[in-house]
Amino acid sequence: MTAHERPWKRYGFAALLAFLAFSTITDIVSDPSAWNWSKLAVLAVASVCIWYGERRSWTAPEKIGPESVPAEDVEAVVEERGRTVYAMKALREMHPGLGLRDAKNLVQPDH
Repeated sequence: MTAHERPWKRYGFAALLAFLAFSTITDIVSDPSAWNWSKLAVLAVASVCIWYGERRSWTAPEKIGPESVPAEDVEAVVEERGRTVYAMKALREMHPGLGLRDAKNLVQPDH
């Protein structure tokens, strides 16, 4: 189940964080001790981590073989970037499912 299929989870975290933030800020106003400030810092870091984790939806791209990469793309990358790691990186960015070994074999066919 992806984050888009369960928006209630994000809203639940937001409500919980809002309650905890209000409670912590109230504690800071009444007693500005180091403990209360540290609770606020932990709450801020946790909220950023939770929000980022919910918003990030990473799925692995479908694997493709070297035969599905057009020769024109390989030639253009090699001409632009040269026969280096940068050419392999550019080729893999153009075709996300391409494996590292396949990209190397396409960029440097003689090795």
